[in-house]
Amino acid sequence: MEKVFFNLIVEDDYPPVSSESVWGEKTASDTFIVKNIPFYSRDACLHDEVAVIAGADGEHLFDKVVTSSGNSTIRIIYFAEGVPYISPVLDSLVNIGCKWEGMSEKFFSINIPAEVSFDEAIDLLAEGKAKDWLDFEYGLVRQ
Repeated sequence: MEKVFFNLIVEDDYPPVSSESVWGEKTASDTFIVKNIPFYSRDACLHDEVAVIAGADGEHLFDKVVTSSGNSTIRIIYFAEGVPYISPVLDSLVNIGCKWEGMSEKFFSINIPAEVSFDEAIDLLAEGKAKDWLDFEYGLVRQ
């Protein structure tokens, strides 16, 4: 596995970084399959096949998606009031077929596979958003 870097557009200090790296598995055609869920990039999702260009130091810089996985990415941030609900909500997402990765105790990136209902995944977050113990944003939505 090798790192693939995504340049990010920072607006109003968000995201807090100007680039993000994900693990990529190199293919025979010198493209990469994204192997972890991006936290900030809106350019690719888990299992996308991506083309890269060489950076100044030889690093792999994202160029374009070659083959879409059909997956979507959302990000969830929990507020203090939502901490007791983190595990139940993540478990509910896993139960419908999603995967998640955590950046911190309260910040998670969620992969919604193409075969999973995007609306069902969002519905699982609705109560928490309505009660103001979590918020979420769309990364790259394909469904």
